[in-house]
Amino acid sequence: MKSKFKIISKKNIHNGFFKMNEVTLKYKKYDGSWSNEIKRELFGGAQVAAVLPYDPDKKEIVLIQQFRPGTIEKKFDNYLYEIVAGIIDPGENPEDTAERECLEETGCEVKKLIPIHGYFPAPGSSESFYYLFLGEIKTFKGERIMGLKSENEDILVKSYKISEIKEMLKSNKILNGLTLIALQWFFLNYS
Repeated sequence: MKSKFKIISKKNIHNGFFKMNEVTLKYKKYDGSWSNEIKRELFGGAQVAAVLPYDPDKKEIVLIQQFRPGTIEKKFDNYLYEIVAGIIDPGENPEDTAERECLEETGCEVKKLIPIHGYFPAPGSSESFYYLFLGEIKTFKGERIMGLKSENEDILVKSYKISEIKEMLKSNKILNGLTLIALQWFFLNYS
């Protein structure tokens, strides 16, 4: 496939918990001509594996809750309902990351991993790509606190009946985009 863009320059402008690059480029327009040069800041490309933990025997889904700094300027609960997700380590594949993260964040071992979809969560501002899976697990009663102390994680984990998840969706309690995508896929394919 012939390239539809030309990178003029790319430089790192921030290298903290997140990386940010400044990119100057041109792209091919629909009429065949080239655009003027544009300059954009892009968050560095975290490659992420995410898993929707589901118990097919009990018909339960595990969701986690943890504090999210991106919510501090909004009048919402800062502890969002989410599925499991984590950055793919160098040399690791998305499937291994999904299984590792599920165990770390929920305490549940994945018995079967089913690919859902891969997508760009915010291609206008980020180079990230997400690999999304359904992970068949065995759920538990009650709640757990999980997460890696070395990463300062404090994650509340709980199993929910399918009817509870549907009610959470109807009442707009789930605000995380990744979780919404996974649950919508689930209800299109499993109910």
